[in-house]
Amino acid sequence: MKTDTQKIPYKISEYVNNHFREDFLFEVREVKANGLSYYQVDVSKDNFEHNLLFNEKGELVKEMTEQAFPPDGHEEPSFEDTPE
Repeated sequence: MKTDTQKIPYKISEYVNNHFREDFLFEVREVKANGLSYYQVDVSKDNFEHNLLFNEKGELVKEMTEQAFPPDGHEEPSFEDTPE
């Protein structure tokens, strides 16, 4: 994490712990826009990357989700799928 966890509003920690408890938190950063502070939190869960945006009160403002590893059309068939 890039941001000191002591400066992150408790509500953000609580939200992440409640929704992503056993998953992978890989970045938290504070951003400033229009004189306000926001926190961007990136979490991986079930092969999806969740990009969360919280306001300075710790309220979720926006969530974007995308596949962490999109399927590759050029992948070889798995071992189980090959004919004998």
